[in-house]
Amino acid sequence: MNNGGKSFWLLIMLLTVFMYGATNLSCDYGSNLKNQLVAHCDNRGFISVPRNLNRNIQVLDLSNNLIPVIKNNTLINYTKMEILILNSNNISEVHECGFEGLRYLRILRMENNAINISKLPSRVFRPLENLMVLEIGWNEKQWMEHESFVYPDKVFSNLKSLQNLSIDLFDRPVFGNGFKLLQNLAVLNFRRCYMRKHGKLSNETFRNISPKLRELYITRCHHFFHIDKGILRYFPQLKILDLSHSYIHLYQALNILYPYQNKNMSVINFHHISDKSINNDKFPYSVIITKELMRYLKSICIEALDLSATGIVDDEFYSLFSFQYPGCFKTFIISANRLPSTTLEHYLQTVVFLTRATNLKTYDMSYLPAQFLNPLYLDVYHPEKFIGSHNQEKQHIFHKSFRHITINLPPLLEFVRFTHMTVVSASVSFRCKNASLRYFDVSYSIFEQYPNVSNECVKELIYLDVSGLSSTTMFQSISLPKLTTLKMTHASIDRSIIEGRQWMLGHAPKLKSVDLSFNNLWTLLNTTLFNDNNITHFNLSNNFFRRVPSTVYKLRHLELLDLSNNLITSIDYTFRKWFDEIIVQHQNLSINLDNNALVCSCDTVEFLLWLTKTKVSFVNGNNYTCTMSNNSQVNLIKVTKDINKYFADCQATLWLRIGIILISCTFGVSIPFSILYYYRWKLILFLFRTFRRAVERDLYVNYEYDVYISYEERSISWIKNHLLPKAEKEWGLKTFVHDRDLLPGELTSDSKALSIHQSRHVIFIITERFCEYQWGSFEIERAKYEKYTQNLMKIIVILQNVHVNDIPEQLVDISNDVIFIKWDEHETEISENQTRWFKLKTLLFLN
Repeated sequence: MNNGGKSFWLLIMLLTVFMYGATNLSCDYGSNLKNQLVAHCDNRGFISVPRNLNRNIQVLDLSNNLIPVIKNNTLINYTKMEILILNSNNISEVHECGFEGLRYLRILRMENNAINISKLPSRVFRPLENLMVLEIGWNEKQWMEHESFVYPDKVFSNLKSLQNLSIDLFDRPVFGNGFKLLQNLAVLNFRRCYMRKHGKLSNETFRNISPKLRELYITRCHHFFHIDKGILRYFPQLKILDLSHSYIHLYQALNILYPYQNKNMSVINFHHISDKSINNDKFPYSVIITKELMRYLKSICIEALDLSATGIVDDEFYSLFSFQYPGCFKTFIISANRLPSTTLEHYLQTVVFLTRATNLKTYDMSYLPAQFLNPLYLDVYHPEKFIGSHNQEKQHIFHKSFRHITINLPPLLEFVRFTHMTVVSASVSFRCKNASLRYFDVSYSIFEQYPNVSNECVKELIYLDVSGLSSTTMFQSISLPKLTTLKMTHASIDRSIIEGRQWMLGHAPKLKSVDLSFNNLWTLLNTTLFNDNNITHFNLSNNFFRRVPSTVYKLRHLELLDLSNNLITSIDYTFRKWFDEIIVQHQNLSINLDNNALVCSCDTVEFLLWLTKTKVSFVNGNNYTCTMSNNSQVNLIKVTKDINKYFADCQATLWLRIGIILISCTFGVSIPFSILYYYRWKLILFLFRTFRRAVERDLYVNYEYDVYISYEERSISWIKNHLLPKAEKEWGLKTFVHDRDLLPGELTSDSKALSIHQSRHVIFIITERFCEYQWGSFEIERAKYEKYTQNLMKIIVILQNVHVNDIPEQLVDISNDVIFIKWDEHETEISENQTRWFKLKTLLFLN
């Protein structure tokens, strides 16, 4: 850094100190989940490491400060320290004795700084003889003077106890002999990738890395680079290989798997390793799978394999699905490719694979390109005419020979997704033995005949998505005893009503969430679907309803009714009264009337007055508009606040009635309020005891944890200081936090998945950096799965100072099944926080 740059940063630091003042440059103390003494010094404007802290601290968090240098003997007084966090400090220099005295340090985090690892002193890590985790990625890009980048092996050779190393990947890396001393290294995670276009990882790249390595992550390298075939030969114990979003091409990825023939692996993630930017004769964007390409992959016993978005357009017969150990699979994902799906040969490969994969739990073969049946073409000699396919006769022979195909699903299969794909035109039947299928998605796929599903297959089904499939070809009458979620958007239900068809013949007594949006509905006839009134979420948006459909009247447990983007002008008295009754019974009802044809006139004044009194919650209600008599659009809230102004010409008797109602409401509210105020403490005590008894009864449900908390590292302070004291000490809940409860030596992915499965609820704490959290997407997907399988009761998302655009897309996609709580972690207004704590407590205690 030049002198000008140093002067600039010095000026920034001085201004920060002046703005914060001396009182803000102090630290708070607390205990973490393991009862370690923690010094919270993050976000304090420090320009150097404080030396006057309690000498017994075991954890020091100095993240998000302005420390440019770690000077000699700065930390020598803190000999009991086990965890040191220096992330996001703009550190550019670490002196040789900067970590002196930290003999018992186990975790060191120095990510998102300006450290040039090539310039680190060779003895800088020597005092850290017990360090197990080093995170030094997301640092300064190294400007290589030579063709290869040589990692400073003398710097890292002192870390003989290191097990987990997170570091940046540079082009043509060389790991020197010093890395041989890191014999306990089990996880190597390259956080940021600086591989140049046409760079290379050679056979010798990892020759000095520990043969005990079990997890290797080389992700998000967005420039194509070469990988030699023998790059992984040094890792005989490797269990997780993640190359997702690294553009190395599927040909190379499959070729480097030869060391693992006839071995077991937990995860192979090749998601999006082929890209449109890679397209030449040697590495074409369109990949055809051959037996030769599959010779290594097919011989590995794999639990989870992701081949999605890898550019596959075709495969030789008995190549792609020719695994020698299909019984090892628990998860198989091959979506977003361009595989043909209408030929019998390819279809039979899938059938055989599913029959042999007896332990498979998740299968995703979605987003395959449409291949239209019986297309019409223009005649080149007579363009005004259409001609059919010359293969129609051949297709007829095909249909005649193979009119029916039966697929026997694996007995443990729980998650199946065949969305956005075409299916062979022969009729298909799904058969199951001891089925455990919980999630079934065939939305927006093309069927000539709807598949026949046996009753055995759907006995445990919880989630069903048949969106995009015509209700006129809906499957046979079938019982769905455990179904809780049904999606039938774009299902042409209006056509079934016009043709007099019963569009849903199944019986689903436990159904709770129904989505019938985008069906051009103007009426909703009685159907067996609504004979059971357990439905709590009903989506009728984007239809043509002019009034609330009468079918809704049966749903006595309704919590959310979405009628947005319809033609509703007002809500009649019958439904207004019914909605208020629901509120009295359940204290929770939300209605979405956004973008309707609401009318503000003398005829709808009673509806407008009801809006001011009802306790029904209206989604996005502040933005509703209504049409006045002069056809102008006015904000509905504005109208309800000044009815006299807008309806002065209405009948005088109306105002008399309004006056009587207002007076009655005043007396009706004031008298009960006075009584409640006089006996307020007795009522509070009674309600508390009743609520506590209900909570104690619920705690007998067989869960290991009450709450699984997902968060990124910046949220740990708030969790330790606020959330856990409330949840564990005051409310008596048992929580799972990965920093405390993950056991060393177990696979992180398996431990997290099991912990989510054993939890009653999941809380996601979303901050602006949550998307950088390595396990965020995994935990969201697992939570979605457990939610759809009805094992998980609630998914609660706490939004801390984030914009809507920062919310992960996976949560946005399931927003109807997620409860959002906006939470300003710096909020100081007591009443506001009390309301949020009460809401969170209520959500966690009530099923």
